[in-house]
Formats: sequence, structure tokens, C-alpha cells
Amino acid sequence: MISFWSKTRKTLEQLETLIQLAEQVVLALEQTAQASGAEKKRLAVQMLAELARTHGLNPPILLLDTVIEAAIRLTK
Repeated sequence: MISFWSKTRKTLEQLETLIQLAEQVVLALEQTAQASGAEKKRLAVQMLAELARTHGLNPPILLLDTVIEAAIRLTK
């Protein structure tokens, strides 16, 4: 498996993809999920991890959490 941080250019593209996915996940959950903030965040991290895998990414959970937090702040 290719490391998430293996090459600088590819890493930037991967990070941009991850950020875009996170923003979409957060917006979707804000509109549809009837859950508490903590539950929405748990769902967001889970959804983002699954979407990232479909795009060939395998970021660490801490990065997923951080990107979700940033997307939440951007949408408010």
C-alpha cells in the first residue's frame, strides 16, 4: 500500500481531495442527520474514511478528525 505521505505532489492532491470530501460529508450530515453533535462527528469521520478508501486514500484517523473539524468550522 502506498503511504499517504509518500510523495509531495501526490500528497497535496490527496489532501485537497480529502478536504473536498470532508466538506461534502459535513454539509450532507448537517442537512440530513438527526443526531447530536458528537454522533454527527462520529458519522462524518466514518463516512469520510469510507469515501477516502474509494479514492485510494488511507489517511490516519487523526487527519480525518482534523479535516472534519476544519470543515465544520468552515460551514458555520
